Amino acid sequence: MAAQMVDKRAVESRSGCCLGTPRRNRYFYGKLLDADHFQLETDYHNAKRWLINRLVIGYGVVCGLGVKAVPDEDAIVIQPGVAMDKHGREIIVPETTPPIAIPEHLKQPPGEDEEHAIHVLLCYHECPVEPAPVMAGGCHEPEPCEPGVILERYKMIFRAGCVRRSGAELRIPDVITGTEFRNCAIDYDRLVETVSDACPPCPSDPCIPLAEIRFSEDGHCRPDQIDITVRPIVFTNDLLFQLLLSMIVEAPSYRREK
Repeated sequence: MAAQMVDKRAVESRSGCCLGTPRRNRYFYGKLLDADHFQLETDYHNAKRWLINRLVIGYGVVCGLGVKAVPDEDAIVIQPGVAMDKHGREIIVPETTPPIAIPEHLKQPPGEDEEHAIHVLLCYHECPVEPAPVMAGGCHEPEPCEPGVILERYKMIFRAGCVRRSGAELRIPDVITGTEFRNCAIDYDRLVETVSDACPPCPSDPCIPLAEIRFSEDGHCRPDQIDITVRPIVFTNDLLFQLLLSMIVEAPSYRREK
């Protein structure tokens, strides 16, 4: 029972979804350090960073990750880029992927009354590598091996059907008071009520949709049938600054035209 509790706590501490009390090492002279202490140190920093990513920064594509069709093949490639999944974990695609074939059972031409589509998702994936002998155990037992490094990689998943668009949806209505620009104000009480709601739970599916792929009547994928506008994006400080500049520079001229 104690071992099960330790395992559950270890799993939760490695997740950006955990709202439990953080645990970190307290060092003192003569403290015996073992694998559990070093794992605790790694888990503490990862969990804190993933929690901030999930609740403060958001999830989606940060940059790159274009999806391109491979000529004369029912396959795609993913270009280099960075994303954060819905659990706050960073996903890095360092270089253009080799061609990724679309599964045969998903390549169906559209019916008479529907347009067949699939969507491709990017998922965080850990790969244990570099096995090394474990210098412990009984005298008569063969030396076991354990991976010494974890590569924080990714995997691609294809799913049938369309994906729900993220878009820029208004989630806090009636937060701006006043009818004229000079008289406008932010309803701080409304903001406080919104922030004070329960923290959003982690979705059961942390993967990020990258694109929606539609098929021609012959059941093949074409470059102009890949829609990346379905992907969520991370509103970085630089992107928000560019939006503010657009409002300042372009909005007055737009109002004059109207």
